[in-house]
Amino acid sequence: MKKISIYFILGILVLSTLAFVKTESKKTKTINMKPDVEALLVSKSYTLQIAEAMPADKYTFRPTDSVRSFGEQMAHISTSTKFLVDLFVKGQPMPSQEDFAAAAKMEKEMGASKEACIKALTEAYDMVATTYENMSDEQLAETFVVPFDPAQPSFPREKAFQFISEHNAHHRGQALVALRMQGIKSPAYKLY
Repeated sequence: MKKISIYFILGILVLSTLAFVKTESKKTKTINMKPDVEALLVSKSYTLQIAEAMPADKYTFRPTDSVRSFGEQMAHISTSTKFLVDLFVKGQPMPSQEDFAAAAKMEKEMGASKEACIKALTEAYDMVATTYENMSDEQLAETFVVPFDPAQPSFPREKAFQFISEHNAHHRGQALVALRMQGIKSPAYKLY
């Protein structure tokens, strides 16, 4: 009889533990999908520090003929950010080849002006932050298709902001190389 009582008590303990774990796992499965706007603001600050570090008369410096100038990198970050938000978040159609050619021409022109680049970068980052903040978890969970990938993969809109961040980091890194090639001390990296 004593053995049965012990097994009974152990059974109740196991069942109550399982019930507790199930209840807890249901509580922790609620995920806040809202992107980290603070990380975006750190990226904005770091990018603007890099843009400020290059003297205005060096914005047309090109490390080699086959790459964008420093200013064109800064201009590209701002114009491509808007393009990616339009395409991935707002669901606008893929631009035409003429649109891309016009954007490249605009990046060349804007890239020659430190003032124009800093203004455009500020506006682009602010637009992304506002877009982040105004999206609900449901909107972030909606999917988009990557139209320029032949496989046409789809992702939740939340992932679009990660793509934008990665793209900006890629071009910011190229701008850092140009800055260093000019003998200018680059701003310290900001992780947070």
